[in-house]
Amino acid sequence: MQANVSDQANPAGEANWVIVAGAAAVQSGAAPTLRDIADRTDIGIFNTWGSKGLFPWNHPAHLGTIGLQERDVELAGLAGFDMVVLCGVTDDELDRDALTAAGVAWRDVMPVDIGDERLPGRTRPTPRPPLYDALAAVCQPLYADDTTPVNPARAAADLASLLPDSGVVAADTGRVGFWLGRTFPTTALGSMQLPIRPTSGFAVTQALMARRTGRFGIAVLDAIDDVSRTVIDRAKDLVIEVWTSDGPARCADERKQAILDAHDAGGVHVLQLGVRFSEIDALVAVAGAPRWGA
Repeated sequence: MQANVSDQANPAGEANWVIVAGAAAVQSGAAPTLRDIADRTDIGIFNTWGSKGLFPWNHPAHLGTIGLQERDVELAGLAGFDMVVLCGVTDDELDRDALTAAGVAWRDVMPVDIGDERLPGRTRPTPRPPLYDALAAVCQPLYADDTTPVNPARAAADLASLLPDSGVVAADTGRVGFWLGRTFPTTALGSMQLPIRPTSGFAVTQALMARRTGRFGIAVLDAIDDVSRTVIDRAKDLVIEVWTSDGPARCADERKQAILDAHDAGGVHVLQLGVRFSEIDALVAVAGAPRWGA
C-alpha cells in the first residue's frame, strides 16, 4: 500500500508540492534559497544522504532523508503529492525511472533556478510522512540503548554529540555509511559527508581535508581499502574509526574520550569499535533492504 500524505494538513483544493534536495543543491550554494522557500511557502523538503544537514533534524520543514532503503519513496508518500520538485538530485540518489514507475509526478529544477521557480504556498506546513515517524520509532530506542557492543544508531548519535561547530564525520558507501546516512542526527550542513556513489578513499580524504584546515574531522569505515590505506600512509594528522562486529566493546564515555584524545594528540590514529550490526533487522522491517550492505 502506498503511503499517502496528500490529505494530511492539506485543505481541499490546495496545491500539494514537495521538494527533494540532493547533493548538487548543496554544492551549488542553493541551501539558503531552499531554506527561504520553506519559510515562505511551508513546503517541506526531503534531503538525500548527499545533502544531510540542510535543516536540523528537528526543523519543521525537514521531512527526512530519502533514498537509503528500498521502500523510502513509498513511505515518503511521494506518489501522493501533486508535484515533486527534484533540486540537484542525481539518478544515483533517486532514479527517475523508478519514480515514474511508482506513480510519482516529478520535475527537475536546477539549483540555480530554484529561487525563481513559482511554487504554490501552503496554509499549513507539509506533514511529516510515515517514513519519518516509522524510522523514528525504531531509532529513538536505539539512541537510548547504552549496552555494549554499541548499536550503530547509538554510535552515530554519540559521534554527533561530540562534534564541534564546523566538525566533519565522513564515511564511504557500505554498512557504516548506510547507518550514518540513516541515523546520524545532523544539526549543521556538511557535518555528515557521504559520497553520492561508491568512491574509494572518500571518507579519509574528507576527514583529512577537515584536519588540514584546523577542523575536527573523523573518517568512519567498515574496513581500510587500498586507496584509503594510501591516503592514511601519506597523512600527518588523521583520525579513523573502524566499526566491526568483533571489535572492542567500548562504553560511550570511553569511546568519546579516545576520539578526543586522538584529535588532541595529532598524528594518525586508527581506532577500533565493536558494533552490534544485527539491529539492521528492525530498519529492514520498516523500510526494506538498504541501498548499501548493512
